[in-house]
Amino acid sequence: MSAELLVGVDVGTTLTKASVVGTDGTELAWGRAPTTWRQVPSGAETTAAQLLGGVVAALVAALEAAPEGRVTGVGVTSMAEVAVLLGDDGLPVGRCIAWHDVRGEDEAEELGSVFGAEEFSARTGLQLSHVATLAKLAWMARHGGPRAKRAMTVADWVVHALGGGQATEASLGSRTGALSLEDRQWWSEGLEWAGAPAGLFPPVDDAGAPRGRARLADLARQPGTGGVGTGSLGALARLEGAMVASAGHDHLCVAAGTGVTGEDQVLDSCGTAEAFVRRVRPMSSAAVSEVVKTGLAVGWHAVPGSYALLTGHLLGLLFDRVFSLLGVEGLEAQVALDRASDEVAPGALRVEVDERSGTSSVLGIGQEASPAALWAAVRRQTADQTRRTLATLEAVAGPVGEVVLSGGRANFAGLRADRAKLARRLRWPAVTEAGARGAALFGGCGAGVFSGPEDFPVPAEHD
Repeated sequence: MSAELLVGVDVGTTLTKASVVGTDGTELAWGRAPTTWRQVPSGAETTAAQLLGGVVAALVAALEAAPEGRVTGVGVTSMAEVAVLLGDDGLPVGRCIAWHDVRGEDEAEELGSVFGAEEFSARTGLQLSHVATLAKLAWMARHGGPRAKRAMTVADWVVHALGGGQATEASLGSRTGALSLEDRQWWSEGLEWAGAPAGLFPPVDDAGAPRGRARLADLARQPGTGGVGTGSLGALARLEGAMVASAGHDHLCVAAGTGVTGEDQVLDSCGTAEAFVRRVRPMSSAAVSEVVKTGLAVGWHAVPGSYALLTGHLLGLLFDRVFSLLGVEGLEAQVALDRASDEVAPGALRVEVDERSGTSSVLGIGQEASPAALWAAVRRQTADQTRRTLATLEAVAGPVGEVVLSGGRANFAGLRADRAKLARRLRWPAVTEAGARGAALFGGCGAGVFSGPEDFPVPAEHD
């Protein structure tokens, strides 16, 4: 008898990853592809075809390297806020604007003046910002964007492209600025203000809910698949007939997949954005409004029936820009600089980050400045951000007993050492692709392998 296999896809801001996972949680094979963006003055944009092209490339690489076995479940997680718009024929139209792109700033301000910033936060669990999908939709409506019949989050659209039905997973829906948290219904007045048609977003479901079976013929209809289904299917043929499911917002998917589901645990997901996730019980709109005033966001968790407290910083963008400024290329050189920063003090050097615009400034460049000292200043700045964030999470939801690290930036020993000084207990799961592994496990929920995240195999830890 061949083993049952689960496949997970994680469409991140920088990379799209795929993993093949056994039903015991063991990672068996991986694939990666760059997530392609076109840089524009306001930030970045891409197309659905480019997003799906990365998904296909990552899947092919993972499946070609995987052992024999029948794929029974496929889960997909992704970055939030980015919308894929569909036309009357059900195929993508227009551009997909990056979550960090500043288009929508004026629209977010107008949204607050029309409905009230506090009312918006109480309803959606978000602060008024250009990041919310609703602000981007309003910007497109006011700047000649395409007429769309449907809008889907990236993970939900990839699930649909693979053959699944149309739905919006709750944790991803929570990041749109168009979902009323308390009743999990779409905010009709907000969508009307944005110029969106009725029924723009599909109905809401939970992470791991079965959406249907993978059909390569459906995938072949989509742009960016390179003719999949027209001839040799290759490795992708292994997906045919597997149950597909959305695994929700990538950071929340990682939390569920690494066992960070206790109310005293916090996930520190160190990727392009550094996100902090804490599971809490659902709360009233009035309580949500008070929490948002502290700088946290509130939304549905990928763990069904739970809310999540969420906040983040532009960690990865800061890291990448400083490495580029210093001409430090490749992981080996970056790790060496991180190690060298243990031996120096930043002195007067400091790094200031404007979270709204995503820009950073280096100040205090004196005679003792050096690449290692600058990196020490970056570490100090991010550690200070983390200290403030953990203090806010404790003020809102009580003591934090454990912090769990995940994401590619956790490979830097300096970052781990800094976080260890701030946590009562620090754990670093030994997972190669935490997002894709978590997505595969949610795919297992859709296939009936697991009843929910409480059944997920918890990964081993690094020494």
